Amino acid sequence: MTATREMLEGEAYWGRIRTIKRNLYILEAVLVIAMGVVLIGTSEEFSMNPFLIPFDRLLWFVLIIVLVVELEGFIFRFMQIQIARSDSVKYIMATNSIKRGVIVAIIAAIIAMALLLPGAAQGLEGALSYHGTATPGDPSRFQNKDPLGLSSVTSVSIHCSAPANICLVSQFIHDTYPGDSVREHALNKQLLASPDMEIDLSAFGYSTYYLFVWSENSSENANLTVAFTLNTKLSDSVTSLLPIVAIITVVANAVWVEYLFPLRKACACKSIYK
Repeated sequence: MTATREMLEGEAYWGRIRTIKRNLYILEAVLVIAMGVVLIGTSEEFSMNPFLIPFDRLLWFVLIIVLVVELEGFIFRFMQIQIARSDSVKYIMATNSIKRGVIVAIIAAIIAMALLLPGAAQGLEGALSYHGTATPGDPSRFQNKDPLGLSSVTSVSIHCSAPANICLVSQFIHDTYPGDSVREHALNKQLLASPDMEIDLSAFGYSTYYLFVWSENSSENANLTVAFTLNTKLSDSVTSLLPIVAIITVVANAVWVEYLFPLRKACACKSIYK
């Protein structure tokens, strides 16, 4: 009778833990959605055309929620291990938790190293940079931020084998001034690239941009090709907050795994599973 009552009480505790866990996760999901609507909806950068959701403004809150969920997972697993009556069940739960903790710690460590090692972030930004070409008959078009606002184009590097005129304009200027008159409203003060040019975009807002090229000698336009590079920079939220959260995640999972190892070893002797 006592054993049966203990089993029923154990099942009741498991049910309560699952209910609390589910309710907490639902509450946290609602908080993330609500905070996202507030932060993104009130942002001046929010745009539907061109599409942009400034997720970098919400990233810090999402990362905090991730840490809270991680801590909750430790607590709930600890409670489940404590109420488990069977050493075999404790052994399985401890083993699975150790595997999960090691995998999460490895992934978080890779993220931290990818952003903190000297030159790693610059290498990642270099990989995100775009290389393209533009001709007089085919101007290039690009947006200076990705749709989530996690990276942005800070400058445009122009490379040409022969002197060429460069005109960079925003979508508004492009639509307002038709034909060649758009050249009079270029965002870059210097038009002549001979042979290279750097156009700073850090002071301009989010938009679609057009890169026009032409030669003063009209006979050269047929063979004129200008190469350019969109130099990309990661958001400060990615380069500063994400490594900190990754390091905290590594430490938290390392402590959790260190706690589970003795428990797993103690239960292994009596467990029917090996």
